[in-house]
Parts: sequence; structure tokens; C-alpha cells
Amino acid sequence: MKDEMDSLLGNQTWELIELPVGKKVLHNKWVYRIKNEHDGSKRYKARLVVKGFQQKEGIDYTEIFSPDVKMSTIRLVLGMVATENLHLEQLDVKTTFLHGDLEEDLYMIQPKGFIVQGQENLVCKLRKSLYGLKQALRQWYKKFDSFMHRIRFKRCEADHCCYVKSFDNSYITLLLYVDDMLIAGSGIEKINNLKKQLSKQFAMKDLGAAKQIFGMRIIRDKANSTLKLSQSEYVNKVFNMFNMNEAKPVSTPLGSHFKLSKE
Repeated sequence: MKDEMDSLLGNQTWELIELPVGKKVLHNKWVYRIKNEHDGSKRYKARLVVKGFQQKEGIDYTEIFSPDVKMSTIRLVLGMVATENLHLEQLDVKTTFLHGDLEEDLYMIQPKGFIVQGQENLVCKLRKSLYGLKQALRQWYKKFDSFMHRIRFKRCEADHCCYVKSFDNSYITLLLYVDDMLIAGSGIEKINNLKKQLSKQFAMKDLGAAKQIFGMRIIRDKANSTLKLSQSEYVNKVFNMFNMNEAKPVSTPLGSHFKLSKE
């Protein structure tokens, strides 16, 4: 929780002021989660989330749509990575929605456990977007999209979360899924340069060679130019959900004694 608050305050997400007359204040809550990393370790996360259901359309927000990368685009790029033997790197944006700038005046109560002594009567006027706000995802996408245009990347017409930049004899493709980024390219220097540019603008976590996307494990064999996607973790999750993790595996979906007629 302290790490989350350090991020929020370091990012100047809000300022403490008296609630203006006639304005409503939004509430918030702490959300806790244990995240399983690809190496089997567990990461404990705490997140401050605004109760966005209290927002009123036309007053607290207008547009909320934001695009996401299509699965078909990911499969296509992964296919190109395998056949052209490209580098495939992954980045994660820390506190993603805090990067989005707000266009509306929104007020929130001070977070539980972190109320400033002597200023208990003040509220947080939000400067930046926060998790839970209706427009949070849209504001983050708008900021990221304008940055990509600034560094001369072209947005794909068929998928607005796919960005491409061409060089003399190579190119870089970047795919964005909320706070996850996949970067594919033949030159590792160009990829590292893009990573530096992104890290200057946003708080980033470099995950190195891509190992996981959408909960799918990426298994790469460069020598044989193959790339496999494994959903074993998802399958095990479904088995656990239906108490089938102790079920015996069979080679056929029907009993071997079952005989089908011509009809």
C-alpha cells in the first residue's frame, strides 16, 4: 500500500483542496491481489481504486471507449517473429492509468490509512487518471498514442493498438494491450533505443525476452524457427474450478467400447 501511495504522490495524481460548493466527492477502496509470475514466484499488489460507479455521465465523464490489440494481430506478429527470427521483447507499464491526464474536474476522499493529519476536512482534486474511473483507459490510450506519433511510429489502420516504424533495412512493431507491450524487431539496438524512449516518458518495467501474454506461455525455439503458445495454466485453472484436477486423462473423448452406427 505504501509503494502504491509513493507512486500516486510521486506522480502528483491529486492535490488536497476544500470541496467546492455543489460538487460531489467520489469514494475509493483498496484492492489486494497476489499475482503469479512466469517464474513461479508470487507478487503481492495493493491498488487504490476509485468507485467509478458513482460517476455521472455528461458531468464526470463523456467518452470512455478505448481500443485493445486484437488476438489476430498478436498471432500474425508472433508468426512473423518465428519465420523472420525476430527479437521479441516485453514491457510492462507501472501504474498505467496514472499517466492519463483528466479533462473533467473530479474530487475524491482521501485514501483510508493515509489521511493527512490536520487536513482531514480536505478532499483530493484529481489531476491524473486513477484505476476505477470510467475514462481511465481512454485517457491512458490517448496519451500513449500521441507519444507514439511524436516518435514517428505509424498506427496500423486495421488495429489501432499496433504501431510500426520502418528503418533502412529493418522495422519495429509494437503491440499494446492495456499495460502490456510486445516489441518485435530484427535489430536489438533499435528495440533498446525504443525502450529508453518509453522509460523516459512512462514508468516502465523491462521484462526482457517475452515469456507470457494474456496468460499464455510463449515457448521459443530459435534454432528451429518455432514459437508455441501454451495455455496449460489456464487449463489447470479450469480443472481446479470444476474440481477435476484429480481426473484421469484419456486418449479419446468417448469410451473405447462405444460403437457408432452408420446413421
